[in-house]
Amino acid sequence: MKNWRVYGILMAFAFIFTTSCDNSDEATDEANNLALPLYESMVIDFSNFTDDSNTGKSTAQVYDNKAPNGNWFFSRIVVGVWNSTLFTNLAVPVASFKSAFANTPENLGDNIWQWTYSVDGFTSEYSARLTGEVTGEEVLWEMYITKIGIGAFEEFLWFSGSSAMDGNSGFWLLNESAERPEAMLRIDWERSNDEIGSIRYTWVRELDEQENDDMFKDSYLEYGLQDGDLDAYFKAYAYDSNKQDFSDVRIEWSRTTFVGRVMAFDYFEDEEWHCWDSNGDDVQCE
Repeated sequence: MKNWRVYGILMAFAFIFTTSCDNSDEATDEANNLALPLYESMVIDFSNFTDDSNTGKSTAQVYDNKAPNGNWFFSRIVVGVWNSTLFTNLAVPVASFKSAFANTPENLGDNIWQWTYSVDGFTSEYSARLTGEVTGEEVLWEMYITKIGIGAFEEFLWFSGSSAMDGNSGFWLLNESAERPEAMLRIDWERSNDEIGSIRYTWVRELDEQENDDMFKDSYLEYGLQDGDLDAYFKAYAYDSNKQDFSDVRIEWSRTTFVGRVMAFDYFEDEEWHCWDSNGDDVQCE
């Protein structure tokens, strides 16, 4: 029974998707520069669940030695599905934002800065225009993307957002595509010291491709840091088309030892934690 349940849960998740200084209203006059939010404000840290060196095993060893109902294996699949689907859909806007850090903005006056540049790393040619407007209480951001060549499209607003003046919080709102420029995904983030303390992707699209109500609306994936030995977590909340309701998965792990645990009622059929050790093997939770 678990096998069909896990596939239902993971398909629901798959349906959805995959260094900067402090912000300040004192954009450095000499360099004529406005600081960008952290690049990580748009990118969840999946590294502990995609780099097999963390457990000391190769991918082949993990797949050979772990049963499909293994606690770490299940968690890895949930995170891996989100990782691949998010980055498939967000590759261009994320790369466009990252490229801004290698460029110097132009001061347009009226507290508005603009970055213009080409985006590397793709076979197609993309160009980006990012603006940041200091309002006194926040910085408003808009990213316009143009594509040249096959599948070309004229400049459109791919994402927008805002960040607090202290650079410690903000959000991004991404539109689906040039063909469907409606809001699809919202990213809320908070900074903790020099890293992202929490970041949540929320599916906000109102209508699906057939113009029906999008059943996956309000699904989300959240990554964050917390106190304790298990100092990082994922929360996954997604619509499960098999049971026609939302399903929850919570994962907690140590970024140092890589031990962890997972709770998922619709997979394990209980509300208990299910743990793994630093090798990714199932163990009894203490």
